[in-house]
Amino acid sequence: MKKISAALIICVLLFTSCKDTNNNEELSSDDSTSEKTIKTEQDSEKNENSNPTKTYSSQDEDIEETRSDPTNNEKPTTSVKPDPSIPTGKFIKIGEEQDNNCACYCLSVNYSSNSELCLTPSKMYINIRMSKASNQVSNIFLVSPSTKNLEGKDIPWDKFDKDSPIATLTSKSNGELEMDWLGFSINGDLAIDYAILGKKTLEGTYKKK
Repeated sequence: MKKISAALIICVLLFTSCKDTNNNEELSSDDSTSEKTIKTEQDSEKNENSNPTKTYSSQDEDIEETRSDPTNNEKPTTSVKPDPSIPTGKFIKIGEEQDNNCACYCLSVNYSSNSELCLTPSKMYINIRMSKASNQVSNIFLVSPSTKNLEGKDIPWDKFDKDSPIATLTSKSNGELEMDWLGFSINGDLAIDYAILGKKTLEGTYKKK
C-alpha cells in the first residue's frame, strides 16, 4: 500500500513538473513574440521618422500654384522717353516751306560726309561738316566756299577758321531743330565784317522734310 501511494505521489509530481515546464515554454514564446512585435513597431516608427511624408493643405497648393504660374509674375512698367539726339536726314526751315526744291532753305544733317548750306539764295553757298557736341547739340564748321557761287569772290574764305563752329544745331523735344548762327571767325575772333553773312537765311527752326 505504501508503495502504491509513493508511486502516485511521484506521478503527481512528474505531471506537475511537466505542466510547469510547458507553461514556462508558452510564456517564453509569448514574451519572444511580444518583443518581436515591439521591435517591429519601433522599426516602423523609425522609418516613418527618417522618411517623413509632407502633406499639403489647400492653402499650400494655392501658394505653390501662384509661385509656379508665370502669369502671376509682375512685369516692371517702363516709360518710353523721347530720343533727344539729333536725327539725320533733310530738314526745311519753318516759314520757308515753299522752297520745296530746297534751293536755299533746306538743311541736310549728315555726320559722315560734307553737305551744303545756302548763305544767299541763288548766289552764295558753302560746304560744311557737322560734328556732335553732345547728345542734343551739333556744331557746324566751314569747309570751303562752293564752286557754284556767283558772289563772294572777294570774301577771305581761306582766312576763316575751319575748327571754330559757325553755327550750332539744338534738338527739340518735338523733333525740330533750332539753328543758332554764330558767324565766321579769324584766329578765334569773330570776323566782324562778315558776322551777319548767312544769319538771316539760315538762323531759325527746322522741321523734318
